[in-house]
Amino acid sequence: MPNDKMQGENAFELLKLRKTTNKLLEQDFENEAIVAGYIDNIREVGKGLCFMDLYDQYGKIQLTLKDSISENMKDISKLTRYSFMMAVGKLVKGKAKEGMEIEVKKFYLLTEKASDQIPIGLDGQNTGLEKRLDYRWLDLRDPDHRLPLELLSLFVMSGSEYFYKNDYTEIFTPKLVGYPTEGGSEIFILPYFNREAYLAQSPQFYKQMAICSGFEKVFEVGPVFRANPSFTTRHDTEYTSFDMEIAYIRSHHDVMDEEERMLNYIFKKVDAECANKPKEYRNTRVEAPGKIPKIKMEEAYELVSKGNVSGDGDLTPDGEREVAKYIKETYENDFVFVYDYPLTTRPFYHMFGEPMKNGTETTKSFDLLYRGVEITTGAQREHNQDRLASNIEKKGLKKEHLTYYIELFRYGAPPHGGLGLSPTRVVKQMLNMQNVREATFAPRDPKRLFP
Repeated sequence: MPNDKMQGENAFELLKLRKTTNKLLEQDFENEAIVAGYIDNIREVGKGLCFMDLYDQYGKIQLTLKDSISENMKDISKLTRYSFMMAVGKLVKGKAKEGMEIEVKKFYLLTEKASDQIPIGLDGQNTGLEKRLDYRWLDLRDPDHRLPLELLSLFVMSGSEYFYKNDYTEIFTPKLVGYPTEGGSEIFILPYFNREAYLAQSPQFYKQMAICSGFEKVFEVGPVFRANPSFTTRHDTEYTSFDMEIAYIRSHHDVMDEEERMLNYIFKKVDAECANKPKEYRNTRVEAPGKIPKIKMEEAYELVSKGNVSGDGDLTPDGEREVAKYIKETYENDFVFVYDYPLTTRPFYHMFGEPMKNGTETTKSFDLLYRGVEITTGAQREHNQDRLASNIEKKGLKKEHLTYYIELFRYGAPPHGGLGLSPTRVVKQMLNMQNVREATFAPRDPKRLFP
């Protein structure tokens, strides 16, 4: 700890009496208050008068220092903008827009003197995202930049609450695996003693293992890894996935219906929480999806422009936006389920569906689009061992590499399905942000491993 004389012998003991800015109430006017946070904007107004804005996670409070009141006003020169400090004084009704201020009797520096040469603008002005991310711990001192992470926390908390209230069991699956979960080239390989291991691309196989074990509803919130070399606004190489799996379903429509219930619960909960939060939340209106429209993929093809379907039959990002625009204009909804994707776009463990009119093979799978961006992929899983083996061959995979997976179904499995959802994409779309990295605490991409 610093030993600057401003601290006094028992200064840190006062922290146990500290109130956060959101707990300062009008009924406390004229009483002593102890606050702590970091300084933004020191304004000396003539001799013997100074104003400072003190921020904590929950808001800000103006501090007023006067020669006639403050015991150590002479030490103001030792404070720099962005220093962390504690102040003791009287809470009074103030002229600042917060409606209150503290007339400071004494203040204490909580850390060594901070540099006032900040490498980025804390208001985000004239600072590009990449440089902001280089100094993420400073960037997040801006309440507007912390807001996405606060909403992300509320989203995950509310989703977990939904699952626990609806008899799900939370599981914790390994992130070091012996074979790529999803196949393909988006794989991180690393040495593991005398062999190779892979970072898990999803908890998919382990969710299904839980279902085969007798669990009927499971969920997990955890990291997944994709060695995706792209720098799009929607991709990270590591992100948090919100996964669930349920047994005894009739079709993938049961999974879609469950996600609809879940999202309505989450969005209503987040919206209610925002209304009770500090000022920066109050412009955040989180509209619950209600009844989410559904559209078959072959119908979606008819809505998109030529060139907005990829070579394997998936929708391009522009194609997703076109479908979302049609749904918004037709149904006044920001969400849409696109279902029955062609087999060429889906992994081997998705159950086959009814073919399209032109004979294209399909799967009992779906994506959920939110304001034109895919936030969820889900499906009914193939639970028959022989059909799984056939699917693996049809996809050109080596069955010997997936023996442990096929073994899960040798002793029987109920019909089941599930989904994986990206909470960071949800928050990005919720706030109409430009890049998913803004909703990620410390994002990772092909060039970023620090901070």
